[in-house]
Amino acid sequence: MTAPDGIDLHWVRDARELRQAYELRFRVFCDEQGVPRDEEIDALDDVARHAVVVAPDGAVIGTMRLVSRASTVKVGRVAVDREWRGHGIASRLLARAYEYAQGVRAEELRLAAQTQAVGLYEKAGYRRVGEPFPEAGIEHVWMVREVLPPRRRSAGAVPAP
Repeated sequence: MTAPDGIDLHWVRDARELRQAYELRFRVFCDEQGVPRDEEIDALDDVARHAVVVAPDGAVIGTMRLVSRASTVKVGRVAVDREWRGHGIASRLLARAYEYAQGVRAEELRLAAQTQAVGLYEKAGYRRVGEPFPEAGIEHVWMVREVLPPRRRSAGAVPAP
C-alpha cells in the first residue's frame, strides 16, 4: 500500500527485495551498532515473514521480520535507514505487525527491544516484561503487546520469549 508521501510498505515480493532488506540490516545493526555480521542473519530468517518500506526512488528504507509461534508473533530486526529516521517508518512497520498478528489471531506480539528504543515501542502499545539482558553486545528488554485476549495462559504467567 503506497502512502500519500509515496512510501510503500509491503511484504517482501522477491529475492532482490529480501537482499535489500538484509543489506539495510547490515548497515544499521553491523556497521552502525557493531553487531557481528555472522550473527545478523540467522535460521529464523528462513521462516520469517519479511516486510519492507520502499522510498519513492525504489530504495528499501525500512524492514522487519515476523516469526509466528503458537499464539505469539515475534517482531524482530526492525531497521530504518539513518536518513529516514524520525519520519514514522518504524511506527508504520509496527502497525503492520499488529495488523498481521490480528490476522493470524495471535494473542500477543513480543520483541526484544534495544533499551534505547523502548520509548518507540511503548508509543506503539508495548510494555516491558522482565529485566534487561545483553544480546549481540547491546542491552535489550523483552516487550509485549496484547493482540487478542489470552485463551490458554494461566493468570499472571508471563510467556517465555
